[in-house]
Amino acid sequence: MKRFVALLTALLLPVMASASTLTADADVTTATMSDTLYGLFFEDINCAADGGLYAELLQNRSFEYEDILNPQTAEHYNGWAFNLAFGATGTATVMTESPLHENNPTYMRVDCQEGEYRFANLGYQAVGLAGGIPVEEGKTYRCSVWMRNGGGFDGQVEIALTKRTGKSLAVPKRFTLTDEWQKYELTFKPSYTEDAVLSFILHGTGAVDIDMASLIPADAFGADWPGGGLRADLVQALKELHPAFLRFPGGCVAEGSYYRSNFYDWKDTVGPVETRRENFNTWGYMQSYGLGYYEYFMLAEAIGAEPLPVVHSGLLCQARDVKEESLTIEETRAYAQDLLDLIEFANGDVTTPWGALRTEMGHPEPFHLKYLGIGNENWDTPYWSRFDVLYQAVKEAYPEMEIVSSAGPVAEGALPAYAWRMIRAKYPDTIVDEHYYMSGDWFLNNVGRYDGYPRTTRVFVGEYAVHEDVQANGRRPNSLYSALCEAAYMTGLERNSDVVVMASYAPLMARDGMQQWTPDMIWFNAREVLLTPNYHVQAMFAMAVGDQVVDSSCEGGNKLLYHVVTRTEDKLYVKLVNVAAEMDDMTLRLAGVPDGKASFTRLTGERNAVNTFTDKEHIAPTKGVVAIENGEATMTLPAYSVTILTFALK
Repeated sequence: MKRFVALLTALLLPVMASASTLTADADVTTATMSDTLYGLFFEDINCAADGGLYAELLQNRSFEYEDILNPQTAEHYNGWAFNLAFGATGTATVMTESPLHENNPTYMRVDCQEGEYRFANLGYQAVGLAGGIPVEEGKTYRCSVWMRNGGGFDGQVEIALTKRTGKSLAVPKRFTLTDEWQKYELTFKPSYTEDAVLSFILHGTGAVDIDMASLIPADAFGADWPGGGLRADLVQALKELHPAFLRFPGGCVAEGSYYRSNFYDWKDTVGPVETRRENFNTWGYMQSYGLGYYEYFMLAEAIGAEPLPVVHSGLLCQARDVKEESLTIEETRAYAQDLLDLIEFANGDVTTPWGALRTEMGHPEPFHLKYLGIGNENWDTPYWSRFDVLYQAVKEAYPEMEIVSSAGPVAEGALPAYAWRMIRAKYPDTIVDEHYYMSGDWFLNNVGRYDGYPRTTRVFVGEYAVHEDVQANGRRPNSLYSALCEAAYMTGLERNSDVVVMASYAPLMARDGMQQWTPDMIWFNAREVLLTPNYHVQAMFAMAVGDQVVDSSCEGGNKLLYHVVTRTEDKLYVKLVNVAAEMDDMTLRLAGVPDGKASFTRLTGERNAVNTFTDKEHIAPTKGVVAIENGEATMTLPAYSVTILTFALK
C-alpha cells in the first residue's frame, strides 16, 4: 500500500522543469570557425581493419600470422582447419622455401596421401560447426588464390564455398596446377545465406603449395582498388559523419611496439597485395595491409576528407616495454627520406618514382596531401630531438606542408606542459595534437578548456572520448550520458574553433567480441553495423557546422545546459545540450532571424541507455520544427537531450 501511495503521489506531482533563455544576435560574431573541425581517426584496433572495414573475409589468408613476442609455428595455422574430409589422410606443413614473394615468406604445403583431402579457411569468429564467413544468397563473391604443384601432385584442386560440414553453398571450380606460382580466380554466387568456410579439396595425391587466398564481396566499396575494397556498409556509416579529415593509420599502431621491425612502414602497405609485408599489430593480431596507404588515401578522397597520415617519429611506443632501442638521431636523419617519399607518393608527378607507383596502382592524379603528423602520443626529449630532425627535413623540401606535433598522451600535467613549452618556443606553426580519455564530469567541467588558449595556437583534439566505469560485461558503455557529455564539450570546441581546428572521437570502430578497447563509436559484427549515441552526436554536430561563431548567452537555473550558436551566410545553428535530469523550458531570443519555421534534430532518452544489436534504434535522432516570430521561439528541451536547430537567415 505504501508503494502504491508513493507511486500515485509521484504521478500527481508536477514534472520538474527549469527555465532558461538563450539570447543571440545573428549579426554579431566572435570568431571564424575552422572548416576542418570534425573528422575521423581510424586505427586498426578492435579488428577495425582486418575483420572489419577491409572487405577481405578470410583470416590469415597468407599464413603470416605470428606473435612477434612469442613466435610459434602453430600460429601460422590460425584461421584454418585441415583434414576435414572423412577417410582422407594427409599433412599440412608451414614452408618458407621459394615463397611467392620475399615480403610474403610463409606458405602452406598440403600433401594428400589418400582420399579427397579437404581443408578450409574459417574466416573470423567461427564457432562449433558454423564457419565465420558471412555469405548471402544471390550475392557475388570474388575468390582468388596463389597455388603451385608442390611435388608429384597428380590431380586437381577444387575450390568451394561450403558449410563447415562440407555441404556446398555455390558452384565450385577445379584447377590443374603448374610447377610455378600462379594466381587462380573464380566467383561464387551462393544459393543460401549461411556462415560459410572456403574449402579446398585435393582430388589426387601429392603436395600442393598454397598462399594468398582471398574472398571479397564483388560489391565491396572500391572493389577495383589493389587491396580489393572495403566493407560497403561501414564506408556508408563513415560518409554519413561528413568528415572533414581522415587521420590514419594510428594511434599506437603507427608507432609500432617492442621491435624496430614492428614500425608501421607505409612502404610495406602499397603495391600488389601479394608483395605487401604483413606486420604484427600493436593490439595483438596481424595486419594484412590489404587496407594500406593507397586505400587510405582513396577512402579519404571518396568520403570528401582531407588525408592526415601519422608516421612514427623514430620512437617505438613509449608506453610499452620495448625490446630494442629506438632510432638514433643519425638513423632518424636517414629515416626522414621515408617521409619525403610518402609526400611524393601522395603528391608527386607521374614521372617521379613514387608518383609513378601511385599511377600504376590506379591514381595518376595527386592526392593533394596537406597535413602530416609526426609521432602519435610521444613526449619529452626523446621525441623532440627526433621530431626536430624530421620537421626540418619536411619543411626544407615541402615548406607548405602542415605538420602536426604531439602534446603527449594525457590532458594535464608535466608531459603536455613540457610539450607546449617546446612548441611555443620552436614549432609555433605546427598543429598540436592533444589526446585525452576522461570521465563525463571532467568533460563537463572543462567545456571552457580552450577559452584561455592563445588565439595564435592551433589545436587538434586527435583522440577523445568519455570513459565511464567498466560494466558487468567488461566494457565501458557507449551510453547516452557519455554522448551528452561529449556534446557539451563540443559546444566549447565550436566556440573556440579558431583555436581548435580539428577534433576526432576515438576509437572509431570495434568488431563485437574481438575488441581490445571500449567505448567505440561504431560497433559491427559479421553482418550488421551498430551506431552508438556517440556516433549520432558526432553526425549531428558535423551536419551543422557554421562559418562564424555567434555571440550568445544563456541565463536560467539549469547549470547543466550547454549551448553554442554559429552561422553560415544563410543559416543559423543553435546547439543545446541538456545534461540535467529535468526538462528545460527554453526561450530563444534571436535578433536578425526572420519569422518562419526552424527545423531541429534531437537525441534523447534514458540517461544510461545504449544501443544494442537487438535494439539498434533505441537511441536515435528524431526531427521536428519550431516556429519563430518577432525573433523569439520557445521549446521544451527534454532531460538528457541534445537539440540542434537550423534557422534560415534569408
